[in-house]
Amino acid sequence: MLALQYRQRPSRSALAAAVFGAATDRLVLVLVSSGRRFLAMVGRHHNLASGALLTSPDPAPRPANMGSMSSPDAAHLGAGVEVDGLIKDFGDFRALEDVTFTVRPGESLVILGENGAGKTTTLRCLAGVLKPTFGTVHVGGISVADDAEAVRAQVGLLSEVPGLYERMTAPEYLDFFGRVQGMEEGTRQARIAELLEMFGLASRSGVWMGSFSKGMRQKVALVRATLHHPSALLLDEPTSSMDPAGARLTWDYILALKREGLAVVVCTHNLRETARVADRLAVMAGGRILAQGTLAELQAELGLKPRYVRTVVPGLEDIYMEVMARAGRLPTAAATAL
Repeated sequence: MLALQYRQRPSRSALAAAVFGAATDRLVLVLVSSGRRFLAMVGRHHNLASGALLTSPDPAPRPANMGSMSSPDAAHLGAGVEVDGLIKDFGDFRALEDVTFTVRPGESLVILGENGAGKTTTLRCLAGVLKPTFGTVHVGGISVADDAEAVRAQVGLLSEVPGLYERMTAPEYLDFFGRVQGMEEGTRQARIAELLEMFGLASRSGVWMGSFSKGMRQKVALVRATLHHPSALLLDEPTSSMDPAGARLTWDYILALKREGLAVVVCTHNLRETARVADRLAVMAGGRILAQGTLAELQAELGLKPRYVRTVVPGLEDIYMEVMARAGRLPTAAATAL
């Protein structure tokens, strides 16, 4: 832990920029000013969007009645995601070239592509973590170039490798980020409890996250990304470390959020899962979008005729889910969906 002394309260935007630009492993900064603490947590460069800033007074007592959960209203959902002519350079290397797409509220775009295609860089530009070199990115009607901090408050970002603070429990970690997002105490605690129960993590609430499996960490990171009811959800390989039950539950959750009106952008290599969640597809290579549209539009554009394949149902995933359900090993939400 690193402590820095300031004579006056540091600028929130300046510190946020410094925190998001850090490349440390896991770090908690305690900045002391006039007897108050300002906490900032960052992860590795692959999860810079976990960076956050929080004024930390004495913790308020938890209300007896935590209140009910609330969905985001229409005004909060804004105008979705709009990207026009996005170019991103790193020195002499051009990572993105003329990337353009729109994702309206309640829609999902799945970006497919080889390793190094530019998918993750695109998500970081959308999240306000990276500033575009040229072009425009708007989330909820807000320009990334004009107000990246406001954009970060609008989005939920899940990186492929979640950077969690291992010496925190999941409720402590999520409470930290809920406070960063300005969530009211009762709503914050109720939502944390509900989502941890949904993903089968409630029984591990008293355990440090350093003992969690990769799949469990990914679930916590997804809860963190959606805790504050963002208007846009940006997901990089959201189920890459999960077992079949966790993956099915995660996609069900993402689809439910989409029905609530979130604009969803997903990067994945899992073509089977893509067909279930995608309203539109984009194929990237070399930092460019080579093709985009609905499945039917792409089939027509490429001259591919539909063909029908006989599928045996129930399949392997159904068998696995049934065995685990009968053994009482599925989260309640997953078992109920069977």
